[in-house]
Amino acid sequence: MDETDLAGARDGFRAAALGAVLGSGIALAAWAVSAAIGDGAFPAYLIGPLLMPATSFVAPLWRERPGHRRPATLVALAAALLVMAAAAAVGDRLEEGPDNEPTAWWGPLYLVVLLVSVTLFGALAGPPGAEPGRSWLRFTGRSRRYHLAVYGGLGAAFLLVAGLAAAVG
Repeated sequence: MDETDLAGARDGFRAAALGAVLGSGIALAAWAVSAAIGDGAFPAYLIGPLLMPATSFVAPLWRERPGHRRPATLVALAAALLVMAAAAAVGDRLEEGPDNEPTAWWGPLYLVVLLVSVTLFGALAGPPGAEPGRSWLRFTGRSRRYHLAVYGGLGAAFLLVAGLAAAVG
């Protein structure tokens, strides 16, 4: 990994971690209010808003790194899909709420998805201020080995998750 890729990964992880901390704080405060007023169950409707504060920290990363953000976004979204597919494969082990609603276990899972995908985006999006890429799949100016490592690693991860789903299901 190039030094700019490591710096981008650090920037992405830092942005995702700040958003995750803010989202977790909001969820814990709502959970405390629910415990004080009601039955103390985690309010399942908060799982979506857990990720909303993260966008305020990820947006500057998106704006300052236009170089390879299209293929980086595709890879980051595919990685998020992989984490969610792996969680669904072992979903029977997670606690299910009444009427199959999501429970408190899904909140931390969404935060893990956020950390993984934004860190990948930061690592792959290129240096700040780079010329915008012109392709959805190619990281402009990168070697074939780089493409093979990124897309080969993503393909291997898809095979691993498919194997996990087959083994569990």
